[in-house]
Amino acid sequence: MINKALFTSNKEDWETPQDFYDRLNAKYHFEWDLAASDDNAKCGHYFTRDDNSLEQDWEGLSGNLFLNPPYGRVD
Repeated sequence: MINKALFTSNKEDWETPQDFYDRLNAKYHFEWDLAASDDNAKCGHYFTRDDNSLEQDWEGLSGNLFLNPPYGRVD
């Protein structure tokens, strides 16, 4: 059965599944989550929508960066 939530654009803050993130993190050891919220940050250091990671100086960040950007329709 296909999950109909996968085809909705009612929200854009889908969280990366923890098991998928854990497998990536085991290889890359991320230090920063560049598109997070206070409730779903995958790393100790992160940027929220209000921080707008696209306006940040990424060169000044240490370690590997994780980014699963928000997606969906903008109304």
